[in-house]
Amino acid sequence: MPRRATRAVMVRNVADALTACRAAAAARSIVTLISPPGAGLFAGPVWFKALTAITRRESGAGPGDARFVLDCADAPGAVLAAIRARVEACAFSGNAKARARLAAIAERVGVALVDPPAEAFELTQNSDFGALVAWFSSPAASLQRSGRSAKRTATQIPAPTRRGSGIRPFRGANRP
Repeated sequence: MPRRATRAVMVRNVADALTACRAAAAARSIVTLISPPGAGLFAGPVWFKALTAITRRESGAGPGDARFVLDCADAPGAVLAAIRARVEACAFSGNAKARARLAAIAERVGVALVDPPAEAFELTQNSDFGALVAWFSSPAASLQRSGRSAKRTATQIPAPTRRGSGIRPFRGANRP
């Protein structure tokens, strides 16, 4: 059975990351583990590298199973610190000129510079393992509307209306 599309889960600690990896494995999906908005500023890349190493060791998740992304909000300095620390990937929501410069630096050392995901499952809102597996099992194609590009649709996904579902639009530190 082929793997499903990548889904994002916001993680704040190793326990969250391990739960997300187990749920992704159960759903035969790939997981993007993203830090809380702006964590590159207040927690830093050393914390995130430790979280990544411990989670990979404890879960056995390889690069093809899980991707770890440190959210640096719109702070170029936080991105540079993450690049120096050689995190796997960092999310940047700043201006295009800074992004182009940072992307060139990141590419030289093998760090991915990505956009924050359009939405992420928040374990603090819903810690039910079954709900997390269902999040991974839900078809990603249903998020796209016909006649629109995937990129445009991903940025215009309406916020889920079910209260307590744990699925929230991901918003960077300086996003409304």
